[in-house]
Amino acid sequence: MYTIQKAISSDASQILKLYKKVGHQPGGIIRLKREITFEYIQDFMHKSINDGLILVVLNPNNRQIIGEIHAYQIGLSAFRHILTDLTIVVDPKFQGQKIGKLLFNTFLETVKVEHPNILRVELFVRENNTNAIRFYLKLGFCNEGKQYQKIKNPDLTLETPIHMVWFNPNYNKTL
Repeated sequence: MYTIQKAISSDASQILKLYKKVGHQPGGIIRLKREITFEYIQDFMHKSINDGLILVVLNPNNRQIIGEIHAYQIGLSAFRHILTDLTIVVDPKFQGQKIGKLLFNTFLETVKVEHPNILRVELFVRENNTNAIRFYLKLGFCNEGKQYQKIKNPDLTLETPIHMVWFNPNYNKTL
């Protein structure tokens, strides 16, 4: 059985290795391979550990990280009720085994239980990624609209992301 746990700073090297694997897949993540650096990993890990949530899933055979999900607050008081820039990655060898669903469900349940100060969890998905959109809708996310031609691909084509949000039913506005 898979183990899901909160990431710690010393996981950075394994997470970098995972992101580089996923970065080689077309449409895997929005970052180019050259943008997946140790500094990038350290930055989002620091933000997520200190002002958000970051979870990893471990391979039961060797305890290596095969999946990761994170989101964090951006630091402005007006947005302190939001976890944003949600990103999830699963090792290509383990995709199709419901690990993403397991990570997402655990992430959202952790927000419900441990983060009543959070109302919104936000992410962007490419408009043409209809499988992911259906998946997010099943998880309880709603579509808040499009940002026309926001993504510029390496081949200079433009894509439209959809802004999706999940609302925490246990939100406590007084926190």
